[in-house]
Amino acid sequence: MARVSADERRRLLVQAAIRVMARDGVAQATTRSIVAEADMSLGTFHYCFRSKEELLEQVITTITSHTLAPALEVIESSGTLEEKLRGGLASYWQHVLDNPDEHRLTYELTQYATRNPALAEFARKQYRSYLDAHTEVIEALGASAGVTWTVDEAVLARYVTAIVDGLTLLYLNEGDTEMAGAAIELAAAQILALAGTSPTA
Repeated sequence: MARVSADERRRLLVQAAIRVMARDGVAQATTRSIVAEADMSLGTFHYCFRSKEELLEQVITTITSHTLAPALEVIESSGTLEEKLRGGLASYWQHVLDNPDEHRLTYELTQYATRNPALAEFARKQYRSYLDAHTEVIEALGASAGVTWTVDEAVLARYVTAIVDGLTLLYLNEGDTEMAGAAIELAAAQILALAGTSPTA
């Protein structure tokens, strides 16, 4: 392939890994199948990544960014707290509806890691990245809307992670778009109820 930077090679390998894992399953996603998908040599993989675990961490980081970046864009735009929160959730949920296989992959990765001793820390790191992403969203919401939260932000981040993770998994297995949308609306209302007043009020 044409000469590209190491960062670009890593990005292309991660995207190839996502496609292979979503299509064939995590267990079938060997380094050889991933480099074949990316049209690269096996040596390129080992040059870009120290281990398969490092690649998997980048897969999760990439998938998380697919939903985090658009949500933050909504949150940091103009509007009320309610508009920002509902808009951010809607942005995430639309990605679930448009890319169900990508989200199924995240759950498969968790189960794969917990059954593989060599990846013992991966699931912990995976959910740490979710908590970090939701903490960033919560902080951005508070700052952009000028409010504080009535509960500790670390606790709220775990609450939001549990809600989003649970509703996503339920939808992926149940497939009821209407009911999933109603549950997302309920989650938004509950989170809004945890918003306090402006610290300068």
